[in-house]
Amino acid sequence: MMIKEVTVFVTVFFFCITSFCQLPKSDSSHITICSFNVYLLGGVSPKYKEINQQHKDPNYTRSDTSFTIPDRISNCADLLSRGNFDLMVLQEVVDGIRGDSAVRDLCNELIRNSGKDLCWFTSDRIGKGMRMESMAFIYDKAKINLIAHKGRNSSLWSTQEPKNRKFVKTTWQSGDFDFTLFSCHFAWNEKDCKRRQADYVLLSDILNNPDKFSSDPDIIVVGDFNRFGGRYCKKENNEYGIQQLNFDSSKFRVPHVECFDPSISNLKEVAENSGIMHPQQYSTTVSANTMVYDMMWITTDVLEEYNWERNKWNIDFGVLVFDEADGNAYLPGAEDLSSKEIKYLYSDHRPIWMKFKTNTGSSDK
Repeated sequence: MMIKEVTVFVTVFFFCITSFCQLPKSDSSHITICSFNVYLLGGVSPKYKEINQQHKDPNYTRSDTSFTIPDRISNCADLLSRGNFDLMVLQEVVDGIRGDSAVRDLCNELIRNSGKDLCWFTSDRIGKGMRMESMAFIYDKAKINLIAHKGRNSSLWSTQEPKNRKFVKTTWQSGDFDFTLFSCHFAWNEKDCKRRQADYVLLSDILNNPDKFSSDPDIIVVGDFNRFGGRYCKKENNEYGIQQLNFDSSKFRVPHVECFDPSISNLKEVAENSGIMHPQQYSTTVSANTMVYDMMWITTDVLEEYNWERNKWNIDFGVLVFDEADGNAYLPGAEDLSSKEIKYLYSDHRPIWMKFKTNTGSSDK
């Protein structure tokens, strides 16, 4: 009986180590890209409100605590450091000096944790969610180069709905891998379903017609797409917006969704696929559901740097699960926090990631 119990324990432990308990591993022939919706980055900690106040009024005297690093920034740096990422793309950054100051602090904490030579920048204002937002990019300049265009680090692309947040386009190079990356934060709006539909229409155009948006066919689109978020659009054929996307697996792939829903628009939650063990580990939110709002889309030209036939969960792509005791990036005590506490101390989303080869030689030309 004792031998059987030990065997069962070892088997379960081995399964955990070789599946969802793993963290991304770094090496010289790959880069790992992360996307993370950080709830109102720059809009939570009082420090950044004081910095903004001083920016408006030079005579304003800041408190002593506003010169320290907020716990939330340290928490997010500890979390992201576990992924050993080469490029981190952040959504829901408060536009202006508040968000910029928070990203600067986060970058400095990541440097302190990792010793990497990290750089950061934020985009122009993309539009309003709960507040005016921008996007942030933190990258290891020893492994990846930002390619500026006309002296600018990024550019904005608009949907047909003027109220929607704009897509942010950037261009990068690492080893033999040149690629264009878009970062997005899709509309949640339930009252006007055409807004989210417009987001998916532009996404579909980018993925199906990459030559319209970049001279390089290698395109990666990351962010928070609010897939199946909110209610049905009853006046528009009972759809959530993702039905506007013309899915063609010969043109693009999306591993964080296809791993549980090969059709990408059939299953609302991971738990609806009975073949997925531990569906909560696949969710990109800290909520009790198993929704996948955050994802990374790649055009098929990127498959030269990403082996689709051999791609494995939490080896080639995955989620940093920090709020569950059996998660790969578990942070002690996180599972005991209320939804509001975890949102203000970390975020209401989990970081997601993908790993790409950078030594493919002429195959990427």
